[in-house]
Amino acid sequence: MNGRSHQKIAMLSYAIVATVPIINSMAIFNNKYIHVPMGISLIGIGTACLSGLIVDADSQNSKINHMNPLTSTSNKVTHHIEKVLKLLLRLLLGVGLCALIIWNSKTIIAQLSRIKFIGEYAKICTYFMSFIFLVIGITNERIYKNVPVIGFVYKKLSNIISKGSNNFKRTIMILTYIGSSLILALYNFTNLNDSSIYLICVLLICIAIFPHRSFLHSIEGVIVFTISASYVFNKLGYEYLTGCFFVGYISHIYWADIFTKEGVPILSTPRFIAELFKKIGIHNKFVYILEKIGKLKLKLPPHITTGSDAGNLFEVIYIIILFIVFVVSFNVYGGNFRVI
Repeated sequence: MNGRSHQKIAMLSYAIVATVPIINSMAIFNNKYIHVPMGISLIGIGTACLSGLIVDADSQNSKINHMNPLTSTSNKVTHHIEKVLKLLLRLLLGVGLCALIIWNSKTIIAQLSRIKFIGEYAKICTYFMSFIFLVIGITNERIYKNVPVIGFVYKKLSNIISKGSNNFKRTIMILTYIGSSLILALYNFTNLNDSSIYLICVLLICIAIFPHRSFLHSIEGVIVFTISASYVFNKLGYEYLTGCFFVGYISHIYWADIFTKEGVPILSTPRFIAELFKKIGIHNKFVYILEKIGKLKLKLPPHITTGSDAGNLFEVIYIIILFIVFVVSFNVYGGNFRVI
């Protein structure tokens, strides 16, 4: 699902948990480590919204990274460069095709002259055609892709540019998170000397190195990020926000991405351990079992594709249903809002 949908689902999920007594009393939302108080906190909504986006922090194209000033700036610059390169590519192909038509204009005009109703306009048609190919190349990428032969060449070269652009964006994202981790670790070592801070540093590195929809989308990610959030909120004196963070985080995975065709991993670490063993030359049944466990995923129908028409429709309907559930629950159970 896209970032905006995750934001809405996270906020509505928290609002429902904080409003419906039977849901709020579940052990998962109120226990020794997590507590979601009844009543909707505006800061709690913001926390749930943020945690619902953090799950996609390992994707260079995610909303959370578009909100990050460092990654956002580099993404915008890279995107503009990509657009310019594709425009130059279309211009180059358009000029080349235009020149090719003009170079062979005599032959083309001779062939067109034999066609009934076109013959007398053969010369105009030939030069107009060369002009059209040039204009389309500059103004309309979608039409240009459908031009026989030249469109195929453009798509192949365009994909190379897009791949290079994505690789550059991911490299910047990795450097940003690893750099932030090192700066935080150095500051902690010289000033705070708090061992818990190092866990946050490790998490920043995990965001950078793990592939999308792996560690951050697994049970391990839920546990480790919730522990880190708990530490931060306890330091700030708002322990209850840990529960808000937890609801927003799991809503992304188990109440949203679970409906996609990719699903979500049950566990992520077994797969990475198996890959590590393979790299050092260990291949046995234990490694095979670890790999199998790491590939197990949770999926629920309708198995949507993010960004597709069907996927977008499902997201809208799903959010509307959650909103209706919230409104009805708020009125039935006498819900209330507070700032903190």
